Amino acid sequence: MLEGVVFESEGERLLGRFYRADGEGPHPTLVMAHGIAGVELNLDLADALRDAGWNVLTFHYRGCWGSSGIYRVRTLKADVAAAVAWALSQPLVDPHRLVLLGYSMGGWAAVGAAVEDPRIYALITLSAVSDLRAWTPTEAMLADWVRFMHGMTPEALRAELAALAEGPQPVDRVDRLSPRPLLIVHGTADPVVPHRQSLALHHRAGLNTDLALIDGGDHRYSGRRRVLIQRIQQWLERICR
Repeated sequence: MLEGVVFESEGERLLGRFYRADGEGPHPTLVMAHGIAGVELNLDLADALRDAGWNVLTFHYRGCWGSSGIYRVRTLKADVAAAVAWALSQPLVDPHRLVLLGYSMGGWAAVGAAVEDPRIYALITLSAVSDLRAWTPTEAMLADWVRFMHGMTPEALRAELAALAEGPQPVDRVDRLSPRPLLIVHGTADPVVPHRQSLALHHRAGLNTDLALIDGGDHRYSGRRRVLIQRIQQWLERICR
């Protein structure tokens, strides 16, 4: 079953989709945080996991794709935390098997959310930005992304990313997640977020961390979606037995 959901984050209404697994629960559940613009939602992964007995929550940050408010990168982590809290409030969600997945800039936010919330059993980063100090999106990327962000301009987005780069980054904090399970996934041909961002995250991560490099995978894993989904499903089956 697929249903639309609405929940709040710091007074803003966030829109989402809840893929409800068949049968009596509670079920293991994946909360998915999309990237900076939210064009790629990885909904094929959500469908596959629902068929495998998982609940999946996908949602949109404030200020994009119909969610209320002004888009700001600095509030992504709060929105991720609100999504996790909503999922954990659902009776069909197993509170002991709640996994968070962060894609691209969603991975940047998800690391911080997972480190700060021990209720999150495991974390998956997918093509994640792990260090803003070592990531410089092009002007064309910024101009493309802000089309989907309420109240944002390319100049403002560049300035906010630069300001956030002065604070702690996922690579600085990821070791605090250990010994909870962590899967780091990245395509080796990613032109948006180079896979060295995930290599650096893996280098700084603690115990119980797995690294999956998808050979030739671009930022959206074009032509390699089946490999990506299988790799994530196999890891989830292993850690949530």
